Amino acid sequence: MIRLSLRIGHPAGIHARIAARAVLRASRFSSSVFIRTSRGTASLTRLADLLGLDVNHGETVELLADGPDEAEALTDIGAFLRAEPDPTNPRRTLT
Repeated sequence: MIRLSLRIGHPAGIHARIAARAVLRASRFSSSVFIRTSRGTASLTRLADLLGLDVNHGETVELLADGPDEAEALTDIGAFLRAEPDPTNPRRTLT
């Protein structure tokens, strides 16, 4: 199992659209991927559990992955969750 600490870059935190995209990304990997906050831990393949953590912009979280492609999973999902909005187009994120 490996871990990655990161700060959430999406301006509204992990809301429904971002959570759904994170779940889709996590589902592409065979490794189990989790997110840990001060409020608990959730699997990144369970949308309701992820939304239940109520993760806000700027909050520091920890991603955990365990499996054959754990490093790739954390790299991909970590980059997505860190993404800041594109200043020239607020509806698009820089990844």
